[in-house]
Amino acid sequence: IIYMETIVASTPWWINALLGIVVANLLVWPLASRWVESHLEIFLLMVGAAAVTISGGWSVDFIYETLQYPVNVAFIVLVVSVIFNNYSRYIFRVLFAFFRKLEPQYSFALLVFLLGITSSLVSVTVAALVLAEVLKVVNLERLSTVRITVFACYAIGLGAVLTPLAEPLGLIINNALTGAPHFADFFFLMRHFFVWIAPAILLLSAAAGYSARHAGTTMQMHIREDKETYGSMLRRTWHIYMFVAALNLISAGLRPLAQSTITHLGGKVLFLANAVSVIIDNATLAAIEIVPTISMNDLIYMVIGLAAFGSMLVQGNLPNIVAAEKLGIKSREWASVAVPTGLVLMGAYFIILWIAL
Repeated sequence: IIYMETIVASTPWWINALLGIVVANLLVWPLASRWVESHLEIFLLMVGAAAVTISGGWSVDFIYETLQYPVNVAFIVLVVSVIFNNYSRYIFRVLFAFFRKLEPQYSFALLVFLLGITSSLVSVTVAALVLAEVLKVVNLERLSTVRITVFACYAIGLGAVLTPLAEPLGLIINNALTGAPHFADFFFLMRHFFVWIAPAILLLSAAAGYSARHAGTTMQMHIREDKETYGSMLRRTWHIYMFVAALNLISAGLRPLAQSTITHLGGKVLFLANAVSVIIDNATLAAIEIVPTISMNDLIYMVIGLAAFGSMLVQGNLPNIVAAEKLGIKSREWASVAVPTGLVLMGAYFIILWIAL
């Protein structure tokens, strides 16, 4: 705590002002510029590098961390892509049987629900890749594809917080609360957050199913006879590597601003302030905000806010990046569905938490 207060006190106002300009650019340009929309990973790398430069965060260790941080995610993407590419005929026969048993709206609702509930066990990257692979072989119209992808990524992001396995957010929370008064174990997050997160996953699954309602019973699925080239898979893996590296730069560069503005806020205000997780990695925010003595009410506000806001923009969460890259969904396409969804989710959660807590 002393360390955090020292950082806040030693951060000059002009650094926070410049970092505020960085935040504005992160929010505006992906939606306003077609070039940025088409080269989002390059833009994010440049902006992230600028943020780190402004905050004075460059060091040899940090450069090594930034280069190493995306390796595991990129490796998972490449391995799963190769598996789907080489064994898609067998994998999709199982999926075809699944989709033939139910009408499309029920099939997609069940698929999104399963991906959301299990994302905390299978990892958000794998869940997003499975979703994208299914949508690539289903002949839904473009808007329905985008809607299902957005709803599913919200569900995956929410479900991922239920264990420390899927992404750093859950791990950071668990590690911070292992001592008194919470004594968090592996099932701590599941016990305290399942009741808050499962209904939202269920509603998002219903929304995904509703988006597929026009497919009717004539929806066709096809087995891809043409295999993707290894060059194409490597390019996609490289793009995702750059995305994740950029997120690390952005989170590190904007950390002083976050520490100066949201560290000491109460639960309700913290919930709203965590809307910045659309551009700052939610694990970084958790590391800044959480202290071992945090009350359970404030913890619920904090975690729900971090988990619920991340999918409003493509760059806000890892499953968004993976699915959008795989399906070629642009920033404006994503935001047109995800921002209204996020605002509804935010409003509903805030009202329910206000009443219940």
